[in-house]
Amino acid sequence: MSESTKESTAIVLDCQDHGESDQIVTFYCQDIGRMTGIAKGAKRSQKRFVNKLELFSLLSIRYTELRSGNLAFINEAELVESFIRLRQSMPLYLAATVVRELTLVATRDLGGDDGFFSLLQWGLQALDSQRPALTVLVFFQIKFFEQIGYRPNLGCCVHCNQPFNATQDYGFDSRAGGIVCRGCQGERRQVTNLPLARGTVKILQSAQNQPLDRLHRLHLSGSARREALALLYQYGRHLLQREICSLKVLSDAQWKG
Repeated sequence: MSESTKESTAIVLDCQDHGESDQIVTFYCQDIGRMTGIAKGAKRSQKRFVNKLELFSLLSIRYTELRSGNLAFINEAELVESFIRLRQSMPLYLAATVVRELTLVATRDLGGDDGFFSLLQWGLQALDSQRPALTVLVFFQIKFFEQIGYRPNLGCCVHCNQPFNATQDYGFDSRAGGIVCRGCQGERRQVTNLPLARGTVKILQSAQNQPLDRLHRLHLSGSARREALALLYQYGRHLLQREICSLKVLSDAQWKG
């Protein structure tokens, strides 16, 4: 059985006890994407893993990759950033859990990175820096859907292809994946479309077109944030064909980020 030892920057997505002293850890790694490995003796570790395998932690890990497809062996880990505020505040923890769950749902082990690591790191850093949590979730999800190949169409009506007009309000059709103008809503009698004010559409367009390091310049009003979260929740549930449990809990909690 051939083995190779490698290093990677990684974010902890899940950690479960295994036996008396081991832990099974799921990371999202730069370059290789999601990876699951076993940290032998982690629960008894006084040096290699102590206080390092917490959810959301950013680490530098050394691991032995088994080409047989079994779990990798996590040899050691160095803490780069703990994002400790995410575990000290319930609102921030709930928001980070949404980021974590979406990542776990949309990725598979050793599926490659293709820029997703940068998005995940941005989301956790933005939350840890105490930016408004619900605003961070809106921008994270806008980038997330684009990353997985389902960028919402906010530039023109998905039915008549008329470009976005800043003088009218729109609806959003989750099944078609984009905005619907007032005329098409009336013709098709699509009363189930989520309503969107033109200001909400414009800020979401800006978020789509801005690089991650400039998203902090964008701001959402309370009404725009509510519309955007409702849109993204329905769109995600349609695309992923499942409930995002942490997002539902967050919505039910009715706190303001």
